Amino acid sequence: MKNSKRLTLYLSSIGIQPNAVGAQAQYNHLGKEERKLARRTGRRLLIEFGSIARAIMALTNNVVQETPAAKSPPSLRRTRSREEQFLRNLSRWSPLTPPCPSCRMRCGFPKRSWPTRKWADEVRRRQPDRDTLRVFECPVQPDFWHLGHVGRHTVTSVTRDKALSHS
Repeated sequence: MKNSKRLTLYLSSIGIQPNAVGAQAQYNHLGKEERKLARRTGRRLLIEFGSIARAIMALTNNVVQETPAAKSPPSLRRTRSREEQFLRNLSRWSPLTPPCPSCRMRCGFPKRSWPTRKWADEVRRRQPDRDTLRVFECPVQPDFWHLGHVGRHTVTSVTRDKALSHS
């Protein structure tokens, strides 16, 4: 469903009205450069309007009046640095789950600390990569727990058994 709405947005953004055949078939019939333009323009509209539905509505209500080909090159959006992204996420963390003063993620930023193992396990279960995550006690802060990835190349039978016993 979401994919068909996205394809409808892509097609509409380059001036093609999706028909009864279906957006997927129409999209597949586009040339490589047309598909590229449709994706780029559709994504720009998605960012501008905040959702696929609003972007499609804006296109159908002619809020976007210029065609993408006639427009000047889109202005460059300022992207956040990794540190700015982390600080933004950090600002949304609960005071009950502070950043660890010692333990770090692979990217170098502080790990989030969970006050109970049960809470950390619940969070791990909701992660898309839960099969490669393990819960472990913080070596610096007593009674705090972290989530960490089990490395592909570092998994031995001993660490696998420890990871499984903590799961």
